[in-house]
Amino acid sequence: MKRIILTIAAVFLALTAASAGNTYFVSASGNDSADGLSVKTAWKSLDKVSSVAFKPGDKVLFKGGDTWHGQLVLKGAGTAEQPIILSSFGKGRPVINIGDAEGAGILLKNYGGWEISNFEITSGAAPELGVTRQGIYVLVDEPGVKAEHVVIENCFIHDIWGQLGGVRERSSAILVSCRNRSREASANAPALNNVRIEGNRIERVDKTGIVTDNIVNGLLVRRNFMENLGGDGIIVGGSYRALVEFNEIHRSCLRSGYLDLPGDDGWWPHTAACWLIRCEETIMQFNEVYDTGREPGNGDGFAYDFDFYCKRCIAQYNYSRNNHGFLLLMYDIFENVARYNISQNDRTHLVQMQGSLKDDRNMLYNNVFYVDHGTLDLDFFRGDHEEGAKDIDELGALFYNNIFYATGQGRFRTAYSLGETMVRKFDEVSRPNLPAGSIFLNNCYFGPWKNGLPDDPEALVADPKFVAPGTGGIGLNTLKGYMLQADSPCINAGMYIPNHGGRDYFGNAVEDGHPDIGAFEAIGSGIFADAASDAEKDKDARDASDVAWAKWSFPLGIATATPEATAIDLYEPLTEGVEGTISWTSPATSKTVSVDLAKARDRQHFVMKLKATPDELEATTLKVELRKGKFTESFEIPFAETPETRR
Repeated sequence: MKRIILTIAAVFLALTAASAGNTYFVSASGNDSADGLSVKTAWKSLDKVSSVAFKPGDKVLFKGGDTWHGQLVLKGAGTAEQPIILSSFGKGRPVINIGDAEGAGILLKNYGGWEISNFEITSGAAPELGVTRQGIYVLVDEPGVKAEHVVIENCFIHDIWGQLGGVRERSSAILVSCRNRSREASANAPALNNVRIEGNRIERVDKTGIVTDNIVNGLLVRRNFMENLGGDGIIVGGSYRALVEFNEIHRSCLRSGYLDLPGDDGWWPHTAACWLIRCEETIMQFNEVYDTGREPGNGDGFAYDFDFYCKRCIAQYNYSRNNHGFLLLMYDIFENVARYNISQNDRTHLVQMQGSLKDDRNMLYNNVFYVDHGTLDLDFFRGDHEEGAKDIDELGALFYNNIFYATGQGRFRTAYSLGETMVRKFDEVSRPNLPAGSIFLNNCYFGPWKNGLPDDPEALVADPKFVAPGTGGIGLNTLKGYMLQADSPCINAGMYIPNHGGRDYFGNAVEDGHPDIGAFEAIGSGIFADAASDAEKDKDARDASDVAWAKWSFPLGIATATPEATAIDLYEPLTEGVEGTISWTSPATSKTVSVDLAKARDRQHFVMKLKATPDELEATTLKVELRKGKFTESFEIPFAETPETRR
């Protein structure tokens, strides 16, 4: 029995040792003919490491302080439980200098299960037209590859000058991409999930600091520092419930709008510091953005941005100082929220709104906007051209419980802008024909508005009595001056906002019956919430949101494939609990065909057998009615030869 136990123990230890993987060492004074398994028998070159397919649990350690010239290509797949570690040993960071080569210092292509840390990657070579460069590039593009678990941590990436735009392989310090843009899920489609980019330092890079694309699940971008970027700081695209937090971005967007940039014709010059595109329920929080640039060709320069097709994303507890705008709201975005943020001396267009007030349902609440010099615009953007310009009655977002504080030589202005960047015109006279409170409600206004206060029937026009306004420095912890004094008129003067997140900028709980106006919530006000009433308001808000999004999921036009059938292809399946009907009345027979959505087997595609000629179909519409809880949406969809979609 004792021998059996010892044998089992020996086998277990052997399996454990095998699962731990090998540790390989790399030194500038090494020898590629050696086995690499000790410091004395270390490998020498990047080419040697690039030739080996590593296994789960392996470690590849480069000697700190040594420098390699060239590019490292990683092979082999690890797992989340047994990742392949690429890191350093000894003092300092190992340095990879790519020189004037095109491409990445470290490339990981079609593999997952890697953790990369402690490297310094640089180039120093002058930019060349048509040449893109990256510090670290992770790419999954091969059909069938399902990569999981990639970590890029504590690296220093600097002085990498690539082309400022115009090609697929964007010049970036860190680029992590999965090339799968198909809307339909496919068993064979490539995928990359569970990516963490944390604690990296990025300086002097063209074009972008960190870019992720189609990391659908499990993306975390945290505590990265970057400074002196030609273009964007952080771009997150195509993620679901990603988290972008505690990042610090100084002096981004410095060169992307140069008018004399060689080869710049047709390149995208509009850049921002930290933004989302094609994301759902993704959060940007506790980030700091300072001193964005805005060269003449750049129509952007914002600190934060909800860009195309963002749905229910949140920007909260962020700080923006001395940027060319706090927030951009593009069109074709839905129910994004900016709350409990602080903007100090941002310039030019404070908030630019490009989308529909009614259908997009974007909201800014409990923010602080401070300016002591210059004019800050709330910019309702009608488009680049007068032909097809958006109706001013349809533009905008909702502003609730915010503090607008102008002092010294500072002032605010509302304006409708029209035209391309270099020739844009601003109309500060027109006003929308909307009921009072449709855009601005229950905000505090202090200081001058160039063209008069917004139409806010619950406006509080008073000094909010900040502790020390305008004293924010570098760091999230320098903003206590935006707390309210005990006798502030903003205390308990706010309106209830459903699903508000539960805390203010400073970490105080938002739980009383009358929240304060601004980013600070005074503790112990003596006003207590009705929990049951608030829960009902929260549920109603979610039901209204689900109905509104269900409307968005329908196309804007329906095409007829044959005289007998019409297919309705929804953007997304309808949210559970949304009910309703789709009906159509034949102009020839006056008979109505009706489909109950609850009984439809396929909520993604609706096929309606319409026995009529295409001419008859083009002369009528589909009628849609949606319901959930207390809320309904009724609308019509016209037939069209080429159906429009929102996406």
